[in-house]
Amino acid sequence: MAKKLTAPENTAVIYARYSSSNQREESIEAQVRACQDYAQRGGLKVIGVYADSAKTGTNAEREQFQKMIDDSSKGQFRYVIIHKLDRFSRDRYDSVTFKRKLKINGVTLRSVLENLDGSPESLILESMLEGMAAYYSQNLSRECLKGQLENGYKCVHNGGIPPLGYDVDMETRKCVVNEKEAEIVRYIFSQYADGVGYNRIIAHLNDMGWLSKRGKIFGKNSLHDLLKNPKYMGIYTFNMRLEKDVTGSRNPQFKPKDEWVYVEGGMPAIVDKEMFERVQVKIAHNKKIAGCFKTKRIYLLAGLLKCGECGASMWGKSHTDGRHGLLYLNYECCMKTNKQTCRSKGVKKESIENYVLDELQSTLFSENSIKKLASMLSDYSAKTRNKSQMELEGAIHELDEIKTKIDRIIQLVADSGISIDTVKGELKRLEERKMSAENYIQEIQMRENTASISEEMIIGMINKSKELVKAHNILECRNIIGNYVESVTVHREKVEIKFKIGVPCNDNGALCPLSVERDLEDVNLNSRKITSHASK
Repeated sequence: MAKKLTAPENTAVIYARYSSSNQREESIEAQVRACQDYAQRGGLKVIGVYADSAKTGTNAEREQFQKMIDDSSKGQFRYVIIHKLDRFSRDRYDSVTFKRKLKINGVTLRSVLENLDGSPESLILESMLEGMAAYYSQNLSRECLKGQLENGYKCVHNGGIPPLGYDVDMETRKCVVNEKEAEIVRYIFSQYADGVGYNRIIAHLNDMGWLSKRGKIFGKNSLHDLLKNPKYMGIYTFNMRLEKDVTGSRNPQFKPKDEWVYVEGGMPAIVDKEMFERVQVKIAHNKKIAGCFKTKRIYLLAGLLKCGECGASMWGKSHTDGRHGLLYLNYECCMKTNKQTCRSKGVKKESIENYVLDELQSTLFSENSIKKLASMLSDYSAKTRNKSQMELEGAIHELDEIKTKIDRIIQLVADSGISIDTVKGELKRLEERKMSAENYIQEIQMRENTASISEEMIIGMINKSKELVKAHNILECRNIIGNYVESVTVHREKVEIKFKIGVPCNDNGALCPLSVERDLEDVNLNSRKITSHASK
């Protein structure tokens, strides 16, 4: 349920971002100027600007971005204006997650270049544009990786801060030993190999005033990573890990070995191979004693699942049967869990998630549905382009009129001999209008290029989503569900899914959200009996 706001209806803030790569990105200033012009045309009052410099859009941990999301819950503004969707996020899951947070807080996201109007068609086109931005980012990363792999085979440092104990030679760009830091590394290895625990090692390091490479005090995680790093026995490594897990969180996992760059003798050793292997045996032994870490569970419907009894969100919850030791994963109403004020039933995690994925396959991703959906989206895209063309013609006409007025004033000054200071104020206003009109024309032209999505492109993207759902690719399934599903509501006796698709619901051609429903008991039992209808 949207929160009650105190801010006036027309209040807005701007969010801008540029990355640190050498791409041709709009500067912060240009983005802000375009957003201010957009706000002025739409009658919105800009009360603040949030800007992240040299920050990638694939990572949501941006200081100003998070501050903007946090401030959206305080009732200070009603709109967030961005220059383009990929300024908000290039990660599809992050985009869905944070846009939903804004929506819960009663805040609407507006894009200067993507003219999206909130209709079911525009919501799906928006998700496709986000998919394109994600592809662009992934493709850019892949291209960058090619150059980094070439550096890796030559044992050249690939950027970032080198490990403790090493510096980078500026001429060769290879790692060399920093003897002062190397002594710290050798101390850590020798102590751990002799059976000294992390806490005692850290206490001694702190007593000596020794710091990590980043100038911070040591912690257990930094010690563990240091002790596991094969570079310390002279092996150059690169591309061994995926730095983020399927949730997008930093949780490095090993890549397949055939993708590794692993060069023995590729850099100077600080500890010998025997010492390094003794430490690895000790780490493995201690880990076995401590037990394995718990696997992070992914709830595909987080943020989409609603309680039909009280309207609150339903959260993922797990509990273990103390008698038999069985683990149960469910979704339960947060009002029932926290305040005990709702008497709704929970629903099995696996059952409700499988039901939603099955409905995506049978309702949206059937051959007939894909063709209809693609045609509908293509028609909507064409209408949007036609509207943009009309706006472009009007903006060009306005620009011509402004230029004519400027020429007349200049001619008047030349013919009459009056001082330029007499018309300076009017010229300044006309020049500002001229710049604003030129920016607007550029925005419309860029918007038309962005919105040029053919029916074949749409069918291709939907078919790709279909295959990912069929393969139960967990990360992609969560993105796809967020792209196509508006909400999933668990009532006392049934479960209802509302899609971001409109279907004719009366004779005049009006569209209603497509929805499907099934008995709650059947969902929990994985029954296949489905009742589909367009909700009115």
